[in-house]
Amino acid sequence: MNAAGIEHSRRRIMQHGYIGMGGRLTFAGTVVTMGTLNKNDKETRCRMSDRYSRQTVLLGREGQEALLQTRVAVLGCGALGTHIAGNLARAGFGHISIVDRDVVELNNLQRQALFDEGDVGSFKVEAAARKLRRINSEIVIETQVKDIHNGNIERFIQGCDLVLDGTDNIPTRMILNDACVKNRIPWIYAGVIRYEGMVMPVLPEGPCLRCLLPEIPPTGSMTSCELSGVLNPLPPIIAGIQCTEAIKLVLNKTDSPRKLVVYDVWEQRFNKVTVDKNPHCLCCGKRTYTFLDNPERDIVMGLCADSVQIIPPRDTDLDLEKIARDLAGSVEILIANDYMLRFIADGKQLTVYRDGRAQIKGTGDNGVARAVYTRYLGL
Repeated sequence: MNAAGIEHSRRRIMQHGYIGMGGRLTFAGTVVTMGTLNKNDKETRCRMSDRYSRQTVLLGREGQEALLQTRVAVLGCGALGTHIAGNLARAGFGHISIVDRDVVELNNLQRQALFDEGDVGSFKVEAAARKLRRINSEIVIETQVKDIHNGNIERFIQGCDLVLDGTDNIPTRMILNDACVKNRIPWIYAGVIRYEGMVMPVLPEGPCLRCLLPEIPPTGSMTSCELSGVLNPLPPIIAGIQCTEAIKLVLNKTDSPRKLVVYDVWEQRFNKVTVDKNPHCLCCGKRTYTFLDNPERDIVMGLCADSVQIIPPRDTDLDLEKIARDLAGSVEILIANDYMLRFIADGKQLTVYRDGRAQIKGTGDNGVARAVYTRYLGL
């Protein structure tokens, strides 16, 4: 190893964990003496017992305080959302609000942090909150068990400084994009599928998601993790990039022009694509919010090849325990409590929530799903 290579390695090792330790390291037979930390350096005089001391060295006290004063919404608590929430809590974002509608299932444990086998059957946001409060009891964790749609999303992001995307479908992201641009709240888009993930910060002035993707692709043209899978190491990497962008936004260190980061974890390949603002963009250009202002809510939405979600035209408040009693004897009840009813009927598995939403597994036919829903719920 030549002198330049030794010096480069010395600098990298000093940056990656050996600072302040002193001692001797050997590279290809060459001994390199490591330096010690300068205790008089202004940014390293923080108390080593401080929870954020290793981060404060990088961000400074003012930077860390800025994180503690930041209110963040995490929409979605799955593969991305759980890693996002864990990173934000450990980094010291002072107020984290998490919104998700789903319960923990066994297949979630392969890629969704914060959950373990004991959480199966619990609402994701409640299981996540329990873990997050044990990670950092000095910050505020709020949760809402809700479906995210154009009728309620502005309520979820109200008063937030920043929104991070942990959702799992393009229609919801289009609503999120409209809501954040309209309310002038920065948000960070991300998605993962198979071996690939992508991240893009979106500021209110644009470019926004619709500059990149003007319309929702046709039904059937997009895949999902149920059909295509997602490799376990990918979500934490993409969530880490999201959270880094979040810190940069808080510290006013964002890159310009905006870039879409695409990462292939299998090939270990990064690409950055510059995204230009479209002056004719309906959202950030024309300031019209097509998805947010749509008076019609999707009633039936295919989730994958054998699963359909049904959303009633308006929220309701079902007495799920009464419905379970009424159905007893005619269906196989799997779960019945105040928040969720799951049963098997006509060879389909129905999961029904208090607000009237239902997921029907066992068919990809919207008409069949609607018929089963109506037959057993009468809605």
